[in-house]
Formats: sequence, structure tokens, C-alpha cells
Amino acid sequence: MVLVVVPLVSFMYYKAALTRPAQGHKEASFEIFDGESVSSIADRLYEGALINSSFLFKAHLVSQGLHTQIQAGIYRISAGSTIDDLSELFLHGTNDIAITFLEGWRAEEYARHAAASFKKVDYQDFLALSREKEGYLFPDTYFFKIDTSEEKIVEVLKETFEEKTSGLIRQKDLDVIGLTELEVITFASIVEREVFDENDRPVVAGILIDRFKNGELIGADATTQYATAHLRICNPIAAVLCPTAEEAAVLDWWPADITLDELNWDSPYNTRKNVGLPPKPISNPSISAIESVLNYQETPYNFYLTDDNGITHYAVTLDEHNENVARHLR
Repeated sequence: MVLVVVPLVSFMYYKAALTRPAQGHKEASFEIFDGESVSSIADRLYEGALINSSFLFKAHLVSQGLHTQIQAGIYRISAGSTIDDLSELFLHGTNDIAITFLEGWRAEEYARHAAASFKKVDYQDFLALSREKEGYLFPDTYFFKIDTSEEKIVEVLKETFEEKTSGLIRQKDLDVIGLTELEVITFASIVEREVFDENDRPVVAGILIDRFKNGELIGADATTQYATAHLRICNPIAAVLCPTAEEAAVLDWWPADITLDELNWDSPYNTRKNVGLPPKPISNPSISAIESVLNYQETPYNFYLTDDNGITHYAVTLDEHNENVARHLR
């Protein structure tokens, strides 16, 4: 009886374990590298709580002769996946590409990165689709099939923005702070470029919004950089999409060496020259930047600057600000 019962119970446990979801894991991405051993794959899956037992995963693959058929690639593992599910998934491979769009990138940088990552994506076509959605293309890491079109990528970026900001920007909050949704996203796109420390962002947002509401020059360097980068490669009266893919690949879209003439260029995006906000966002901001605008802080400060170490210094008066410039900027 022992010889019958023990193998039967073991087999039943084995079959149940193969179909038991990993405990508590959510949807995740997982990369299998070329030449990686099954033991390494199993250990990493277990460490990531994507399987309940590395031993059982290895035993299943080896016993079924599947251990030599695992395909390298980046996989999206659904919540509730079992060892059985994963062994089947890893046999068929994937042609997904992981691509990361960074916070504070402008549409041209998105287009440049997408064109370099996908053979079928054209820089100009991507830019034409994304430019009018500037500010609303959520910066994050995405997985796309290698033959994904420009339209699909831009659509996913926009949908992700809507999903991530759903419930974040509410009309009652807009009424309280006295800004429209477009103004919030435009300010966020500026703050994203101006300061990187999350603790400083609400303070800087407050300074910029105060200037805006008082009818003063907003005076954000990032807006001048935005305008200048385009001016340097395009004639101001030329078509909007003037950089070629080759030019865009090497262009510094946020130049720091701005000349006096460029500071005074009469562009609607140059808030050092023209009062008011740019007509649209200048970059694609993070949730952090958006929240800093929605929750901006009222302070006595009227000026700020960020030094070479990323530290922001504040001043109440212009004389104090000039002292900060002399002390902290080279």
C-alpha cells in the first residue's frame, strides 16, 4: 500500500504545485538572457516571487525535456501565473523591446529615441504625431513588439498619461489654485526641467505661479532652452518639423550656452522675453512635477537658482539672488 499511496500522493502534489499561482505577485516583466542556465532563471523567478519553488520549476522543465527549449527575451508575466504557465510562455520566445522615455524629455527626444529603437519608426512621422501631445505622453518604461507603429506607441503613451493622472487633476482643485488643466501641465513641464529635488519642486512651482498671476515674466531658463534649441537648427519662419533625423540625433535639445541674442529672441516659448506661459507644455512631466504644481507652496521667495550640484538656492530680493548667482554659479 505504501508503494502505491506514496507515489500517488507525490504525483498529485506535483500536479497541484504546477498549477498553483505564485503567492502574492503582481504583473511583472522578466528578461531571460542569451545562454542563461535554467538554474539561474529559476532562482531569479523565485527571488522575484514569480514562482513558489525554484526546484519544482527546474524539475518540471528537465522532466519534460523543455530545459533546452527556453527562449531568450523580455516577457510580461501576468498576475496569478503558474509554473505550468511560465514553462509554456518561455518556449515561444518574444520579440518585445523595452524602451524608456525619461521625465522632462521633449517630443523631439521621444521621437529620436523611438526611431533609434524601432527599425520601422520614422523620426519625422513620430514627431508629427507626438508634438501636439507634448506634456501628455507619460514618461515610463514600456514594452512594444519590434514592429509597432508610431501611431500605436504615441497612443499607448497618451493612454498611460490619462490612466496615471485619472483622479489626480480634479476641477475642484483647479478652482482652488486658479489654474486650468493645460496651465497645470505646462507649469509641470517647466518645473520638471528647472528642479530635480522633489522637496524643492512645490517651492519653485509657487514662485513661478506667483509671477504668472502677478503678470510678471515667468523667467524660466528651461523655456528659453526649449525655444533656442529649435532656433539653432531651424529658421524661425520655417516649417515646425525642420530637423532631419540625422540632425536630431546629435542636437542638444536643452542647450546651456545660451547667448544674449537668444535670451532676447521673441518666441512665444521664451518666458525670459514674453509675459505669460508658453502656448503648450515644453516637456513631458512626471507625476511628481504635476503634484508639485497642484500643491504648490506659498513662500516669501521671489527668486531661485539650481547650482552645479543640483542644490536649489532661494532669495527674497534681487540683490540676494545676485549674491547667490555669484556664489553658486560658475
